[in-house]
Amino acid sequence: MDLRYVRYALAIARAGSLRRAAAALRIAQPTLSEQLRALEKEVGAELFTRSSTGVQLTAEGEAFLAQATAAVDAFERAVAAAREAGGTTAARLGVADGLADVAARLLAPLRDVRLRLAPMGTAEQIVSIADGALQAGLGYAPGSLPRGVARMLLRRCPVRALLPRGHHLADQEALSLADLAAEPLVMPESDAVAGSRRFLEGFVRHGLHPRLGPSAATHDLAITMVRSGAGYALSVREETTVPADLAFLPIKEEVPPLEVVFLWNRQADIAELVGGARQLARSGWQNTG
Repeated sequence: MDLRYVRYALAIARAGSLRRAAAALRIAQPTLSEQLRALEKEVGAELFTRSSTGVQLTAEGEAFLAQATAAVDAFERAVAAAREAGGTTAARLGVADGLADVAARLLAPLRDVRLRLAPMGTAEQIVSIADGALQAGLGYAPGSLPRGVARMLLRRCPVRALLPRGHHLADQEALSLADLAAEPLVMPESDAVAGSRRFLEGFVRHGLHPRLGPSAATHDLAITMVRSGAGYALSVREETTVPADLAFLPIKEEVPPLEVVFLWNRQADIAELVGGARQLARSGWQNTG
């Protein structure tokens, strides 16, 4: 049995839907569905019930994943032991879409830390950190966390609208949600979209219904689509370098910020990396923007 499929099943269980799990895993939803069917065929039982609102574990699925989690954990520990015996152990840091600059800030002062970076959505990071396959990660604020996974807030990013400088709203000092509601909102399909969904709460609280525009496969593609005139974006942090013909404008109303977090396994031997994250959280970077 391919352990990757087991990890996919764990990610689906955490996310509660195939769509959200596919976005977190950065794979196409039809591909994820096909791999889940292959796993269910091999197991000989349906692991999830599907509905229009998401998925739920069946009794067979709960029993399978309870044992499969232990098996994955044992496998990863065996791999870690082999690498340690060979002197090749290196911590793995997951990095969510749109947070490459944060990874650079974190790692710049850590010259002697042996580390491998792994592009990975926040949901998958949590699963991998919990089962020991990943020691730490940079992601977007999740909800609840499994036991053994810790989190540290690195940055609360105030919401800004990213739009072309030639846009008819770009000459204003600040934009209202009513202004933006009539414009197409470009949202990335990566887990940066979790932040965008929180932003939508701001519209709803004011009785507005935002106009959703085309989605973008990645954070960088969202910037490209805004530049091409496809709409505006809310999920791009103001620290992100963007082309000179794009502009960030503040929002007049209070909108929930996008929270960037450092996640880690409490049992992992990564004290220097955790210390670096703590230093980054305490630095002036946390208060800029």
